[in-house]
Amino acid sequence: MIRLLIALVVLMTGAMGGAGAAGRFIPLLQPGDAVPPIPLVAQDGHRFALSDLRGNALAVSFIYTRCRDPRMCPLVSAKFARAQSTIGAAPIRLVVLTLDTSFDTPAVLTRYGRVFGQDPRRWTLATGSAADLDEMAGRFGIASEVTVPGTIVHTEAAVIIGPDGRLARIVYGNDWSAAELVEFARAALPAASNDPLLGLRAFLATVAERCGAGGLAVGGPAVLGILALALAISGAAFWRAFRSG
Repeated sequence: MIRLLIALVVLMTGAMGGAGAAGRFIPLLQPGDAVPPIPLVAQDGHRFALSDLRGNALAVSFIYTRCRDPRMCPLVSAKFARAQSTIGAAPIRLVVLTLDTSFDTPAVLTRYGRVFGQDPRRWTLATGSAADLDEMAGRFGIASEVTVPGTIVHTEAAVIIGPDGRLARIVYGNDWSAAELVEFARAALPAASNDPLLGLRAFLATVAERCGAGGLAVGGPAVLGILALALAISGAAFWRAFRSG
């Protein structure tokens, strides 16, 4: 029931273009739109904007550290933790923004990052002013509401920004896997158009992750090897069936 209500809020937010806490109009970004340089503060205290990370594909999501629902923020953070280990040398950066700016200071985010094994070279946790984070969330169609002190009901999404600083896609909800998150980001890179195995690699990596091999990185040679094995097994089964028939 709660998720249905949240979904309705998201639809209303998208139809209205988003609104901040003060009721100001916040336009909802569409694929291809430039992401505005909204000021943020990283867990180490340095100020930056997502536009400073141009040249990288970005995977962005929203959490708050006091969330105790294992199906929500902790799950998103765990997926980002797994994702950071599969990026390799690809120009991909992970960014998680807090919706609880009054509590989630850089020091709190630093401690939170340690719990999930955050690698700051690949994954940034960030806060900022309430107005700026409200605007950022609104731009991406994220709706949130403080129900009781310390508890925020909010929608979730994986936001993908291309290396040109423009929105590539938004995947609402949190049903995506860590492997899919990385492949969403890879798909936003210029070279992705020349990779015919991108979708298959994402599928195989997701299967591996959900079977307990979350750290498995499935590259092109691995995909070809798996395909060859699958074809060999299928061919052998077909041959046995043909001979027995």
